Amino acid sequence: MKKLTFYLSLILLFLSSCQLQKVMVHVYTPARLYFPPEVRSMLVTSRFVPAKGPYEDVQWGAYESVDSLKWSLSESIVDTLAKRIASNNIYLVKARHKMRMLRNNDAQLPDPLPWDGLSALTKKEYVQSALIIEGFDIAKSPVTVTGNDGNFTAQYSIKVSLAIRVYEPEKMRILDDSIYNFISDFKSTGKTGQEATDQLPGDRKALFSACSNAADNYFFLIKPGEVQSKRYYYPKGDSSLLKADLALKEGKWGRAETKWKWLAYNDPDSLIQAKASYNMAVACERDGRLNQAVGFARRSQRLKPTKHIDDYISILDKKTLDIEDQVKQKKIIKKW
Repeated sequence: MKKLTFYLSLILLFLSSCQLQKVMVHVYTPARLYFPPEVRSMLVTSRFVPAKGPYEDVQWGAYESVDSLKWSLSESIVDTLAKRIASNNIYLVKARHKMRMLRNNDAQLPDPLPWDGLSALTKKEYVQSALIIEGFDIAKSPVTVTGNDGNFTAQYSIKVSLAIRVYEPEKMRILDDSIYNFISDFKSTGKTGQEATDQLPGDRKALFSACSNAADNYFFLIKPGEVQSKRYYYPKGDSSLLKADLALKEGKWGRAETKWKWLAYNDPDSLIQAKASYNMAVACERDGRLNQAVGFARRSQRLKPTKHIDDYISILDKKTLDIEDQVKQKKIIKKW
């Protein structure tokens, strides 16, 4: 009887170590302007300077004069954009001002910066990519007043033009190179046309507000989404899997992923490799790294085929095709 109990305990222990556990995961969904999901760090800066003088001189920093307000406005976009991107916890973000690089003094896209210099810059800042405001302009429309019988509306608009490039020097590719026009409207009301006009914000306040709105609009363009999904993972079978499970339950996905990745390639037991590879697939899908997720899922399938892994690979393949279809239909903008 004692032997039977012992063997039953061993069987139950073995079965429990093979069991998958459910976890609710906030899974990455692509932004309207789709950047590679593996790019997780970004430098935000500007090469724009509102200077007068021969263009070649301006490029190398020799200015006859500079519009200080316009320069401050363009630099405020760097700060606001960096803060907005960092707040989303997708990217590690660094904002820098007046860095040594070729300058531009209009709202157009100049020639791209040389890769050697960009590579040195991103390595120095320990980032993978550089979002650079390459051109800038801002224009206010005339004030218009409409209404009658003691109900008047005064309004004007401010257009912010941004020429933006996003570089990924390691792979020598440009993720975005576009000119954007963002318009902010300002309105106020009053009993007379003059009263309504007087209630409008002052020029300086409105200009900085329009620049902040422009930064927000670009952020929303590149901000990935997420959808809560039910996934499964292997919590047991090895002491490192148990430690990864504890990290996961504390919300420390990065720490769990480090342990899973090591086990997936280095554990002497192929079953543990299969489990860790499966868990890695879930971690990669969570961050939007679908190609890596499919690779780990197929590795798990080769090491220990199961119906569950087959079903998961089908989910990943369908997601990959869905993104490709959205890119073809221009619902998602992909420039790399």
